[in-house]
Amino acid sequence: MFKFLADENIAPRVVDALRKEKFDVLSIYEEKLSGASDASILKLAQKEKRIILTHDKDFGNLIRQPHLPHSGVILLRLRDQSPQNVIIHLAPFLKEIKLNKIKNRLVVLQEGKIRII
Repeated sequence: MFKFLADENIAPRVVDALRKEKFDVLSIYEEKLSGASDASILKLAQKEKRIILTHDKDFGNLIRQPHLPHSGVILLRLRDQSPQNVIIHLAPFLKEIKLNKIKNRLVVLQEGKIRII
């Protein structure tokens, strides 16, 4: 079962759309954790076994150097970061991908390109 932690830069509309698709999504914004450090968000996600959803490329650097433990990060690097476009690209990807393919991995989602590192 997928469990996600939406960083504060993920629009509430995206969170709502994922929940309508029956994904378990916890929002940093709703949890009143806006402004929390990336490291503390990473620790919360790891503690709750949640994959982080973010537009912030600093998470990619954080988990790769110095290799901090994590449950996974999906980095959304779409040219159009509007909620509607994020939903159009993210929801189908999540419906099709198997958890074991992205668990504990960095996924970079772009228009027409997905990298799993």
